[in-house]
Amino acid sequence: MTARPSGNLPVELTSFVGRRDDLTRARSLLGTARLLTLTGVGGVGKTRLALAVAASVRREFPDGVWLVELADLRQTGLLTQTLCGLFGLPSDSSDAFGTLAEHLRAKKLLLVLDNCEHLIDACAEVVGRLLSVAPAVKILATSRQVLGVEGEQLFPVSPLTLGSPGGLGEAMQLFEERASAAQPHFRVTEDNRAAVEEICRRLEGLPLAIELAAANIRVFGPAEIAARLGDSAMMMSSERNRSARHRTLESVVDWSYQLCSPRERQVWEQLSVFAGGFTAETADGVCLPSETGAGVLRELIGLLDKSMIVRVDEDHEPQGRYRLLEPMRQYALAKLESSSDATAVRMRHRDHFLRLAQTSDTDYCSPDDVEWFRRTRAEHANIREALAFSLETGDGAAAAEMVRTLRPYWSQSGTLREGFEWANRAVDLLGEPTVDRANALLIGSVLGFLVGEVERAHTYLAEYTELAERVAATDELVFSARFAAGLEASLRHDAPRAFDLAEEAIAGRSDRVNVGFVADCLALSALYAFITEDENADQYTTRYLDYADQHGTHLVKAIALGPMGILRWHQGDISAAKALMAEAIELYRAFDYPGMVAVCIEVSGWCAAGTDPERAATLLGSAQTVWHQHSHMTLAQAAINPVTTTVEKKLRAELGDEGFEKSYAMGRESTLEVAVQLVSGRTPATQGRSGTASLRSSLTRRENEVATLVADGLTNKEIATKLTISARTVDAHVDHILTKLGFRSRTQIARWVSADESL
Repeated sequence: MTARPSGNLPVELTSFVGRRDDLTRARSLLGTARLLTLTGVGGVGKTRLALAVAASVRREFPDGVWLVELADLRQTGLLTQTLCGLFGLPSDSSDAFGTLAEHLRAKKLLLVLDNCEHLIDACAEVVGRLLSVAPAVKILATSRQVLGVEGEQLFPVSPLTLGSPGGLGEAMQLFEERASAAQPHFRVTEDNRAAVEEICRRLEGLPLAIELAAANIRVFGPAEIAARLGDSAMMMSSERNRSARHRTLESVVDWSYQLCSPRERQVWEQLSVFAGGFTAETADGVCLPSETGAGVLRELIGLLDKSMIVRVDEDHEPQGRYRLLEPMRQYALAKLESSSDATAVRMRHRDHFLRLAQTSDTDYCSPDDVEWFRRTRAEHANIREALAFSLETGDGAAAAEMVRTLRPYWSQSGTLREGFEWANRAVDLLGEPTVDRANALLIGSVLGFLVGEVERAHTYLAEYTELAERVAATDELVFSARFAAGLEASLRHDAPRAFDLAEEAIAGRSDRVNVGFVADCLALSALYAFITEDENADQYTTRYLDYADQHGTHLVKAIALGPMGILRWHQGDISAAKALMAEAIELYRAFDYPGMVAVCIEVSGWCAAGTDPERAATLLGSAQTVWHQHSHMTLAQAAINPVTTTVEKKLRAELGDEGFEKSYAMGRESTLEVAVQLVSGRTPATQGRSGTASLRSSLTRRENEVATLVADGLTNKEIATKLTISARTVDAHVDHILTKLGFRSRTQIARWVSADESL
């Protein structure tokens, strides 16, 4: 299913200064090479140039330009899973690379791998294999180190030019652009030109260093900045084997460090433990408090002003999110690791995200489930760091507890395979026959069965059974064991036993088990009551849905609506079945995980078979694509496949094999959004305002503002003045709008906005 076919390049919030020759040469090299690697020292501008190159060639790649930011990925074994996640592919498969290769085999796209150096071996292996199996895929990489892959074309990225006859060099242009963002009226003049030129020369034209210097224009004038660059001996590295450029970049970072207050420095160092960013709340929870016990809000504002941290604006996120630029993070991390605070901060980080994981017990099956899911997904990189720290320090019990509590998140975010691997590591670490090992064995068993690792999961469950006689098993462990045994029975095609085990678990002390686990067991019971054609299937399905309503949940209710819709279809109430599927899809939209939507689409295909066989075949094709993308959902697929087979035979009889295959193929090639529209009876050509709204939602808030001003007839320069941003930034926004909407002119943008406003 093709999601976001244009790719995922971010909108640049600042202008791209200089490097026109570099941009032209890099584009030319990319035209003849399949792997182009931009190399150079940290802070030289490799990422920015790569994004500019990618944006300039994206129309040459019909299947999109896709950015993979690797700075926050620490585990080399998760590189392939990360790439699968980028394309919406299942990362739970035991052959994740095979899934990725199959998806990319016939694609013509550009993959941008940013910050490869800390994953150099893994990147080299994956890149080499991808290039060999996907002939139309090209890769643009940035790295401080050569990948060393056959056919690699290198492009060393140099610092910005310092001088320009009769004008400003690239480095001085960059200083002026970034300084004017902090002080709108700042310009390079004859009075300050010499000082600005001195700053750029001393910083050797490195973009990151220049931007850091320019951000302080609010505090110091150019002459003061230039003077401070020469005052501190700490601004130059004492390591003679370092390159001059590296010494200079480190000098700029260290100089920025000296501008911070002692408390700001301490907070900056402690923030380096975060991966993937942080909120003000998580920073407060992890950073060591000051002597007065105050939080870190004031220091965050100070660091934000000094550009030590940057704000990350994400759609649908209620809390502001921040991150350290990677060079800033590495610099601070080195200082933290040499301080006495390191262990305490890492423990606070681990404990904070353990507590976050434990909210799954209460929030997964509750009215707070939408916020729980978004919050947990936003902190996925930090959760990985916390798990890794627990295992590195020998605390397998904490790791097992995190994996256990995150079980519903692994299931609903498409990361079951990752959860299973963390569970395996916890089992390996916990060698003693304790309750903690029992916990690790059971969660490993449950996740193992869910990803189809039947034999290893069976081994874990068998060992737990022996161990349970030696330790005091809690009610939840007993419940988990029956649930796991039910999963195993289902995978071994013993549906009656799967049903009986689920019912045994529910009939036990389920009142002492977290409600989310009980909900999932109710789901298993309802599923196998249906499969075994139990005469009380309606009762078990209604019980499951009532439980979801009782707890005010959105996600569990969406899941529960599936079997209820199936049951109504079996009873001949097609109208009720269609309504239930539409309601479930609407609930799923809040979670941005389409796995269970496949059930809704497929059952909707059954409903359409009696009145609109072509649409029914298309829906079955769409559902099959979703199943393929989420191949770990074997239980749900097995439950409805027999009915689908019967419906398909009926449709083939009505449409003929050729007619059926044509409609089915349309479904296989459609996007998820189109499939959802078909469920409601609409088609892309007649979707009216909803189609426009969908396009509107594809634009950022700023892009929508720019589009409206374009429709009002304003030029880019006039838009820049009105919005108080640079003209180059407006140029970038307009270019992104044209790409996202598939337009070629400003006139098309104006017509689109007018049509939307008239609806």
